Amino acid sequence: MKYIAAIFWAIVLGQVAGFIGGALNQQTYNFQMTLIVSIVFAVIFMIVPLMLKDNSKDVQKKDA
Repeated sequence: MKYIAAIFWAIVLGQVAGFIGGALNQQTYNFQMTLIVSIVFAVIFMIVPLMLKDNSKDVQKKDA
């Protein structure tokens, strides 16, 4: 459930950032491209912490 909520908020905040970024650069707002970029970054930011899990507890047990 937390992954669904994270993707939802990534989409919402990504759309806001895309709209504001397009307005600041005087470009048209592209919903589809902003949606794709938001989802890709959400998935990346959910996968990276799983790959970088802290294994220091395992190392401490082996040393003892």
